[in-house]
Amino acid sequence: MNFFSHAVVAARRSEDPRWILGSMLPDFVSMAGLRLASVVGDAPLERGVGFHHTCDDAFHGAPMFVDMMEQAREELEHEGLDSGPAMAIGHVGVELLLDGYLVEQGGVTSGYRAAIEEAAHVGMLLRFAGLEPEQGAARWRQMITRLAAAPVPERYTEPSFVANRLVFILATRPRLAVPFGREPLVYAWAERAAPTVAKQAKALFEQVEARLAAAGATPPIPRSS
Repeated sequence: MNFFSHAVVAARRSEDPRWILGSMLPDFVSMAGLRLASVVGDAPLERGVGFHHTCDDAFHGAPMFVDMMEQAREELEHEGLDSGPAMAIGHVGVELLLDGYLVEQGGVTSGYRAAIEEAAHVGMLLRFAGLEPEQGAARWRQMITRLAAAPVPERYTEPSFVANRLVFILATRPRLAVPFGREPLVYAWAERAAPTVAKQAKALFEQVEARLAAAGATPPIPRSS
């Protein structure tokens, strides 16, 4: 599950910006090339981090996600990609397209925007492996500044943008990188996959919610019609 999907699922349970931020925080830490050691002195933020990991377990084990990922891998391998990039695109690509689906359904939510605003103020509450608090906070601020200026999650609604992000993200991973000249395969897959992912997204998130309930996670707050 990518960061915006985490935010949407978390906001179904609480609109506390620190809770929603915590639910995305491990993804942001990874994007910054850091490793989170702990959260200091902020219970909603810390609980959100825990919920992130519970969500990932529920999502990655959901049969519908496994099937979607495997279908993508098979298609890309059939088209000529090696198994490494095909598997990575099947995993990350479906997640990014799901973020795009959620943006199309409800826009970029106020809870997400409030959480991003909070992110600029929590650097000194985070402890990163191998870094002094001040160093970690500075690296965190740099990442949040880049994120705030990036056209995401809005442009995850565009398959071509998703494909471009996939090629860029995997380029630094020799075993997963898309070989030069094979990039059009990724763009073509994203165009084909986007409507399929959108068609199955509602049922997939229902499956994730069922798995969260089975894991004892906090249930969503009922919404009045």
